[in-house]
Amino acid sequence: MTYLRGQLAETGPSAEQQDRAPSLTISRQCGSGTSRIGRALVEYLDEVDESAIHGWAFFDQSLIGKIIEENLLPETADPYALDQAKFPISPLLQETLDRPRSEWCLFNHCASTIRSLSRMGNAVIAGRAANFVTSDHPNTFHVRLVGSEAKRIAYTRNRFEMTNEEAEKLVRKTDQSRARFVRRYTGMEVDDPSAYHLILNTDNLRDEVIVRIIGDSLIEWANERGPSSVSRGHFSQAISEETVL
Repeated sequence: MTYLRGQLAETGPSAEQQDRAPSLTISRQCGSGTSRIGRALVEYLDEVDESAIHGWAFFDQSLIGKIIEENLLPETADPYALDQAKFPISPLLQETLDRPRSEWCLFNHCASTIRSLSRMGNAVIAGRAANFVTSDHPNTFHVRLVGSEAKRIAYTRNRFEMTNEEAEKLVRKTDQSRARFVRRYTGMEVDDPSAYHLILNTDNLRDEVIVRIIGDSLIEWANERGPSSVSRGHFSQAISEETVL
């Protein structure tokens, strides 16, 4: 938790300062390799983004759960700014996030944690409808990883050393479960292309290429937003050294 200790040790950064440092959410279909790509992406961003004083950090479901369990973030609610949302939202999501703390469910605690991490900046957050619950955060870039079912089944089969039939059931069940989760708590569809800045088919791309596409797109987007703490110098040098697709 070095990232959290460093971020929380800062002496009162303003909301404007926090919003300048970019964050990224990753939505994914099962078998698209998010875990390995997410960690490799953090390593890449640490290399090309000199402005991230405390480095970048990757947060998946298990780590977000640990943060909630150990109360590692301040108990403050971040109001959802409907008028600032850049992507589609629904009345259901607004109503859910506006509930009094006494009525909060696990999703609200998870959403509050994701919003806090997003505000801090330099966070890569995977899953849990993160793109929808942070759609009003101007510093957050949203990515979805997709792929053909056949290749995702093959990847899952090899990763977990299971039969093709078992892998097929796992992939379909997981995709359906994630879609239900998003629909239940946000009223949105996880496959809605308008909810993302970038949708990437991972079928025929090497992990290192996927990482560069996402990382370079994020930094270019952050710099296009105007005044930003993202360093251009190191980034420009990095992309000049090798071709980025």
